[in-house]
Amino acid sequence: MNIYLIGYRCTGKTTIGKILSERLHHDFLDMDQTIEQQTGSTISDLVRTHGWAYFRQVEKETLLKTREIKDTVVSTGGGIVTDPENLIFLNKNGFTIWLDVDMEMILSRLHSDPSTWSSRPSLTDKNLIDETEELLSLRRPLYAKAAHLKIETGLRTPEEILTLIERRLP
Repeated sequence: MNIYLIGYRCTGKTTIGKILSERLHHDFLDMDQTIEQQTGSTISDLVRTHGWAYFRQVEKETLLKTREIKDTVVSTGGGIVTDPENLIFLNKNGFTIWLDVDMEMILSRLHSDPSTWSSRPSLTDKNLIDETEELLSLRRPLYAKAAHLKIETGLRTPEEILTLIERRLP
């Protein structure tokens, strides 16, 4: 069974995904890194060159290919839930875990991560605070729709998060 980690930027999908995959003796797949390897381009360059619609299509194709693998922890991109077909796929093809954190923590993590600007291009023409607030309000209901489990990650250690996940895995 594949485990899909969903959530907004900087909620811990990659960090938790790597540790969880080791614990469960599963493979780990970071969709954004996979897309960058397949295209030979950073996410920012891909979006700048081809636009968000192209990126979302490549992202969808990458997600659908995970049907071919088993026992993998998949860290998805934050916008994976914006496509209704992806929501259905996530809900039916594995165990989907929504990692969530409050907006202030997201902004703090975005500012402190040196890879933010190359791997997390702006999604709108708004400033980071307004963009984050707007997208969280749009995406949180979608994350809730796709998720089998929601975990607040902000004030928990990775060990605490992993314990919560392990208790709830089917």
